[in-house]
Amino acid sequence: MNAVLQWAGWLATATLSTAVYADAKTPLALDPAQCQPLDADPSLPTVWEPYRGAVRACPLVQGGAAGNAPAKAAKVRLLAVFTDAHYRGLPPDAPWGRFPLPLLVDDTGRCVGKLSHLFPADPPEELEVVPSRWHDGVPHEIQFQVRSPAVGGDYHLPTLRWDARNRLYRTVSGVASVKPETPPPDPCP
Repeated sequence: MNAVLQWAGWLATATLSTAVYADAKTPLALDPAQCQPLDADPSLPTVWEPYRGAVRACPLVQGGAAGNAPAKAAKVRLLAVFTDAHYRGLPPDAPWGRFPLPLLVDDTGRCVGKLSHLFPADPPEELEVVPSRWHDGVPHEIQFQVRSPAVGGDYHLPTLRWDARNRLYRTVSGVASVKPETPPPDPCP
């Protein structure tokens, strides 16, 4: 009898946990369809100039899973060279460019981080960007998953976390950090 009651208690706990988890808001991945060509004439690093026509600004948005609370614009956006836009209109045998890595910029245009993979695609791979842990319009954590058709399959890239003290994104690592009085290196070009 005690075994049946223990099992019933475990089942009720598991069911309740599943219901609570299912109702939790899932962070939204950055949707490449929401990215727009640069509207004004923002200054870009020199290495970006040959690709200016293919640069897209992608606002990071805060919100729950689809259908939940409406998304809110963030104080951070991603600037990326869309390789498909660059090659549109070029000959099929055009050489692969040395594309600059995407940058994270704040609402003033200041670079606050750099990605380690092209977005949305570095053919044949695609990058999924998932901002989360929002505070005052700033995602305090950004996770990355590369969707790859290669034999090794999909994989994760290191997470970026917001360093509020230096107002920059830093790669999360298991290595002990440098002395607190020594500022970490700037991730931007």
